[in-house]
Amino acid sequence: MEKQILIKTAEAWLEFTKSRTGQLDFAGKVAEPVQEDELIAAGYQKIASSSYFTPSYYIYLQSGENANPTVFVADGVDVSDADTFDFLLHIGHLLAAVDAKDSLLTGKLYLRGRAVFEKFAQLTAFILEDLCAEVLFSLCYGRIQNVVAESLLLLFNAAKKKLFYDSSRESLDQAFMRYFKQNTVTFTMPLVGTNFYNWEDDMCPDSLEKLTDNLSCDDLLGHAKKIREARHEKMAYQAKLCSLTDRTICLQITV
Repeated sequence: MEKQILIKTAEAWLEFTKSRTGQLDFAGKVAEPVQEDELIAAGYQKIASSSYFTPSYYIYLQSGENANPTVFVADGVDVSDADTFDFLLHIGHLLAAVDAKDSLLTGKLYLRGRAVFEKFAQLTAFILEDLCAEVLFSLCYGRIQNVVAESLLLLFNAAKKKLFYDSSRESLDQAFMRYFKQNTVTFTMPLVGTNFYNWEDDMCPDSLEKLTDNLSCDDLLGHAKKIREARHEKMAYQAKLCSLTDRTICLQITV
């Protein structure tokens, strides 16, 4: 069967389908090799994705995230309605961030495209399902934005299911700690950005300090070295460190 909608990121091809009733579904990664020139020859329409995200947004990006996704639509597949078209233009970046398990970038991209993504709430929740708890944690405790879990209903409801969170038995902080203790988890937190983050008691619940029980100093030093090297490479052409004003250096942690 001919693939209806394909999105190309830096390291993957992702497939969407559209039913006769207009239902858009995510079919996952394409396993077999895909040749762009063959798609064009077969009559696929090539559409450039939205430019609302660029690699300069972060100082360090994994290779899979460093891309401008391209959308390919098979001949005869109608994506002309505004909501579907906007969704396809923006979802490629989110998919690349999810695939790289970059919870902070996924959360920030979700917030930026929230108005579009939530028009396809069930589909977006499915895409975020595997990383939803980590994304919620990064947004709430990364201090990039003043977000409250309950204000992000789509993400919050998906994370509640993954955390098995019951507000009558425990706080959200306790649910996160239980989840981190029971599972191997990778999430991303900011080190430097538009603000300097102060992880004092009034900002960070005491229970979150227990995260350090599962962290290795060697791992932290290794991550820090990687970040420093990436920062120096990116900033070699810039004269002053203060030019970091609107960007973020992140640390990806596995506990």
